Amino acid sequence: MGPQPQPGWGARPQPGWGARPDQALDALAALEWPAERLGDALEALATWSGLGPRAAAAPVPTAGHLRSADALGAWIDQAAAYLGVEAEPIAARYDEIGEALLRVAPALVWLRDGGSPRFLAFVGRRGHDLVALRADRSTARVPVEALAGRICRPIEAQVLPEIDRVLARAGVRPRRRARARRALLHERLGPVIIDGIWSLRLPPGAPFARQVAAARIPRRFLGLLVAHAAAYTFWILVWMTVGRSILDDHLDEGWLVAGALLLATVVPLRQLMAWLSGLVAIDSSALIKQRLLAGALALDAEEVRSEGAGRFLGRVIESEAIEALATGGGVAAVASAFELAAAAAVLAQGAAGALHALLLVAWAALVVALCARYYRRRARWTAARLEMTHDLIERLVGHRTRLAQERRGRWHHGEDEALAQYLLRSREIDRSQIEIGALMPRGWLIAGVAGLLPPFLAGAGSAASYAVALGGVLLASRALQGLSAGLSSLANAAIAWGQVSTLFQAAARGGAPPPPLPPDAGRSPPRARGGGERDGGPASAEDARDVEARATVLEAHELSFRHKGRARPAVIDASLRIAAGDRILLEGPSGGGKSTLSALLSGLRAPDAGLLLLNGLDRHMLGAAAWRRRVAAAPQFHENHVLAGTFAYNLLMGRRWPPRPDDLAEAEEICRELGLGELLGRMPGGLEQVVGETGWQLSHGERSRLYIARALLQGAEVVVLDESFAALDPETLERALRCVLRRARTLVVIAHP
Repeated sequence: MGPQPQPGWGARPQPGWGARPDQALDALAALEWPAERLGDALEALATWSGLGPRAAAAPVPTAGHLRSADALGAWIDQAAAYLGVEAEPIAARYDEIGEALLRVAPALVWLRDGGSPRFLAFVGRRGHDLVALRADRSTARVPVEALAGRICRPIEAQVLPEIDRVLARAGVRPRRRARARRALLHERLGPVIIDGIWSLRLPPGAPFARQVAAARIPRRFLGLLVAHAAAYTFWILVWMTVGRSILDDHLDEGWLVAGALLLATVVPLRQLMAWLSGLVAIDSSALIKQRLLAGALALDAEEVRSEGAGRFLGRVIESEAIEALATGGGVAAVASAFELAAAAAVLAQGAAGALHALLLVAWAALVVALCARYYRRRARWTAARLEMTHDLIERLVGHRTRLAQERRGRWHHGEDEALAQYLLRSREIDRSQIEIGALMPRGWLIAGVAGLLPPFLAGAGSAASYAVALGGVLLASRALQGLSAGLSSLANAAIAWGQVSTLFQAAARGGAPPPPLPPDAGRSPPRARGGGERDGGPASAEDARDVEARATVLEAHELSFRHKGRARPAVIDASLRIAAGDRILLEGPSGGGKSTLSALLSGLRAPDAGLLLLNGLDRHMLGAAAWRRRVAAAPQFHENHVLAGTFAYNLLMGRRWPPRPDDLAEAEEICRELGLGELLGRMPGGLEQVVGETGWQLSHGERSRLYIARALLQGAEVVVLDESFAALDPETLERALRCVLRRARTLVVIAHP
């Protein structure tokens, strides 16, 4: 839980916000954080928002971190990870910046106006105002229009003189000029993308309980249960008041008014239930999907390879059952338990007394037993279905091979047996669903009425007691329907959990927190330019490499790795040292462990033994994601993929998305250096042409050069190319090699002798 609100949290905006623009800017300046306290701003923002940052000294940025948006973004990303949170960069259009600011809290905003960098931290919203956090940890409300105007001021200043000249020549009256200026600004700058906003949140791998608490799901769930209990209680009281008047044969006006008031109270309570239920369902589903996606991306390459596409598709299908639980299964089960308790209390007041309530308890126990049997049958049915799914996907993947190599008579071998087994399991589960979903709730109506026969035959009880008992029977029937639906949903979720738990738990994988940021952390590495120029000025590539050669980038000591299920290690006691600027060619026979070593160097696999260091830090300390940002790899052709997206997306997916104009320009420049200019000329959409299985088809050599360009565009310190030149003809190979040698700072090429 974050600290309690300071004075000013709930106050109206301070005087000066809406008077004049200069006064609003002066008031906003009092809330800004200086650049040297950016780390403190991140820590305070995470603490105030209840994200529970790690107890560590806040990192301090240096002048190098503030030179560009890329360097600052990289530093904020690493600093947030050091504090145990995640900073997501946000970009919005000029005409949507106000709405975006209201949605991203807690967030950090970079205020750029050409002077010293300043930042604004806001922790939430109150209506159409943002709650900003001062440097002294107090808060103040800021109109979103004031902050949006402060963010957009630098880009507005570029076009305002021209707009003012147009308005002056058009003779627009002074009292209408402000409105006309705003309209022209929106017309001129509407599509412009504005960045420099970072939204703070817990990382997907954080403990799930913390994520649930940060999303405020427990309090909403508790509010939902309280609202349900209140609505149900009032509903019973409505029937009591109306029923009493009817049974007494005297329509008392006071009781009728009381019943009407109670009924009127039930309506807003049910609306509140629907609203809270929607919030709980949406937030829970979002957290679960985010966690599962993070887990899928965190799986080891060996795990992905051993599972197969079919089993992963089955896990995706089963994840829907987990989402169904979040959207109502658990709520229905808990609510039905309360309704059963209320129905039992009503039955105990009826003609049959406590025996009638005991009959309901026994019937509910029978429903639970049938749900347990449904769980066992559902588990067998799910196993049969997933096995069929896996087999079908594997057959589709290898369809061409089967057509060419397998005898026709074996194409459908085993399919009839699998279908027969699936049909048997389907019949079992259908019978169970009918039992718990239809027979048990309706059977209770017969059993409940039969429970009134003993007192009726004995002539005991009054008409009012029989009416109460019949009302309890109806309430119990509705509760049993909800209990059956809730328990069946829980059973489905429990079975699905067995399939998706691996993905859910994989999201929590990660090493120790990253070390304190070095002074040059977040700075973009220099990229070689045409003509031998670098970002720092003209210099020969040989001179630059001589300067960098003193620094060791990658070093390995006695690395060993063995693939799962194999007795012989693929890499045994491998040691090497790679200095900045090195160009290394690694040759060897097939099966000699070259690709495994490249996967170890690029962080795709972790060694079983030995020590691997990148800039003096191991993978555990640096983190898998940070390692892969510094070492870019182009794996072998069968382990690399062209996704069904634009050519630009496939090029820049390892850099950032959406891209900036300079990203697209550099991507096209590298493509032309690699000999892909003719391909870009043939494609109608150029870089925006959709490629992949459903789009433009690429040849083997074009794909290989796409993979090389993708690795180069990541701007990594080390580039590892595994068999990337094998599909190229000699002329194209020479051209691509010149590009790689010019662009890569440090290069490792793996090839056959």
